[in-house]
Amino acid sequence: MMSKQKKQHRHKQKASVVPPLGNLDGVLSPSEQVVLAEALRARPPKAIRMRLPQAHGPAEEGSLPFSSESVPWYPAGFFCSETYQPGRFLEHAAGAYFIQDAGSMLALRLLDVQPHEWIADVCAAPGGKASAILEQVGPGSGFLLANEPIRGRLPALDFNLARVGFPRYCITSKDPERLDPQWAKQFDAVLVDAPCTGQMLVGKGKQSFAAFTESQVTHSAARQQRIVSAAAQLVRPGGRLVYSTCTFAPDENEDVIETFLATHDGWCVETVADLQPWQTPRSPGGYRLYPHRDRCAGAYAVRLRLMGEPIVNQRYSSKKEMKEDLLVVGEDTVGGTRGGYRIQQANHLTELPKDIERCLEMPCGRHSEIAYRPAKHWLPSHALALRRDKYWRPCETYELSDREAQNFVQGLSLPAGPLGWVVATWRGHPLGWLRGNKERLNNRLPASARLGFVPVSSSVAKENL
Repeated sequence: MMSKQKKQHRHKQKASVVPPLGNLDGVLSPSEQVVLAEALRARPPKAIRMRLPQAHGPAEEGSLPFSSESVPWYPAGFFCSETYQPGRFLEHAAGAYFIQDAGSMLALRLLDVQPHEWIADVCAAPGGKASAILEQVGPGSGFLLANEPIRGRLPALDFNLARVGFPRYCITSKDPERLDPQWAKQFDAVLVDAPCTGQMLVGKGKQSFAAFTESQVTHSAARQQRIVSAAAQLVRPGGRLVYSTCTFAPDENEDVIETFLATHDGWCVETVADLQPWQTPRSPGGYRLYPHRDRCAGAYAVRLRLMGEPIVNQRYSSKKEMKEDLLVVGEDTVGGTRGGYRIQQANHLTELPKDIERCLEMPCGRHSEIAYRPAKHWLPSHALALRRDKYWRPCETYELSDREAQNFVQGLSLPAGPLGWVVATWRGHPLGWLRGNKERLNNRLPASARLGFVPVSSSVAKENL
């Protein structure tokens, strides 16, 4: 048996070893590299991204049920107090905010999405950045292509996009080099959140220092070069490409961009004045965040611009009011949608806005789900209940009290109320489906969306007095 003193000594030795972080000379001093390595062993502070109260208005911190502090590089981002679990509150279940590391918000700041734009996220899962993009695209005339090459990660991406409540997206699962040619030069901006060695994930328990080797870094850098070259083909003249990683290795960051610029004509790095405090010394326009400086897991991001006169795509629009198509599930009419092109894909019924369908040669990938068939009968989709656009009208909504909402998100049924399929809402936010009969309102919230425990907020506490 190893003595306690020996174990402590071994742990001290292990903690003092600087892990392989790549050649950071010229980026950080040797002493700061040691500080960085130690900081990586700690879990980064929790952070959330607020839902924009309007399509593109400023975020409102006042609606948070816990104390917070603004993220300096992203207006809608907030650090959370360590004493709280933000994923356990009703506000999170209602989509009032999304849990997201503050470092990943750097790429969103550089992407700078506008409501009318077409955006592609070529490595989109699990959907933290993609959901933010879709929220910024909004319900109007923009569009998001969310591509994830690894099929096993698609359910998380699908779930997170559904939480936004806007149907203006398409999910595909292809290697970025094999994306459909119809997407070429279609997008105002493209995000490449590239797969990498993931050194910044150590503090989250998703990576180990033992996994970092020189050969792994070299392999990742070569793959990143291929992905960013393929993504560049999707950008139309005058558009932009944002490249980001969760690694500190310059081989996977600055070196990738330098190689890309040397081998691709017409591209330039674009600086952002208010991000100057996070400028990397290796190259103007590249920005780095560190756990020991910036209270996050870390991040690297850079924005490239394709030179040339911006092209305005001829995209379909119509002021004509679309006819409402009712969605009938079994013997129940659950609501109506307008302006959608319905597509049955196996046991899933999805809907793509008609203005987007008219811009493409053919519908491809998976779109916003409105119904599914787990066995013999069709059921309304959870994603449909969460829709927030003007083209969806549920037949009935049922506003829940704080206590009822708390019970609902834990998967409990409610006392009798309206009959048939009903969208449960809390403070105006859609939560999911209830199905009423004469005895009760049956809870149809998917297991993946339920919370095991919900803190008792002040409003719930008052309700129980």
